[in-house]
Amino acid sequence: MTKQTNVKKLLLLAAIVALLTVLFCVSASAETYSGTCGDALTWSLDTQTGELVIEGTGAMELRPWYNYRSYIKTVIIGNGVESIGDEAFEYCWGLTSVTIPDSVTSIGDRAFYGCDGLTSVTIPDSVTSIGDSAFDGCSGLTSVTIGNGVTSIGSWAFYWCTGLTSVTIGDSVTSIGDYAFYYCSGLTSVTIPDSVTSIG
Repeated sequence: MTKQTNVKKLLLLAAIVALLTVLFCVSASAETYSGTCGDALTWSLDTQTGELVIEGTGAMELRPWYNYRSYIKTVIIGNGVESIGDEAFEYCWGLTSVTIPDSVTSIGDRAFYGCDGLTSVTIPDSVTSIGDSAFDGCSGLTSVTIGNGVTSIGSWAFYWCTGLTSVTIGDSVTSIGDYAFYYCSGLTSVTIPDSVTSIG
C-alpha cells in the first residue's frame, strides 16, 4: 500500500468524522424547540417524543410551533393557560391527544382544524365557547364531551368529523351554529339539553 493511498484513506476518514459531527450537532439542536406564545406563556416541543407543552398564565396569542407541526403528537396545556388561540393547532395531522385544563375558557376558530389523528376530546366545564370550525375536518374524532360551561358551539365546529359516533352536549349550551355537525356521517346519537334555544 502506497503512502499516497494511506493519505487518501486518512483524508476520507477525517471527512466522515467531520460529517458525523455536523449531523450529530444538527440533530441535537433539532430535538427541542421552545419560545413564547403569549405575554406570560412559554412552549416547548420535543421532536423525538412529539410532546408539546404549553405553560404559564394568560391567553394564547401565537402559534410559533406551526413550522414544526409535523412532529406534534401530544399537546399538554398547563393549568393557567386561559385560551386556545385561533388556528393554534391547525393541520397538526399527527396529533392524537390533547389535555385541556380547567383554566381554559375559550377554544378559538379553527383551533384544531384538520387534526385528523385526534380521536377524542374532553372539553372542561371552564370553557364557555367553541369557535367556528374549531374541530373541522377531525375525521378521526370518535367521541366528544362538551362541558357544562359551554354556552355556544360555533358554525362548522365539528364539520366533516366523519368518525364521530356520539356527542354529549352540556346543560349550558344555548346555541349551536350553522353546519356544526355537517357531514358527520357516523353520528348515531346526540343528546341536546333543554337549554338550547337555537340550532343553525
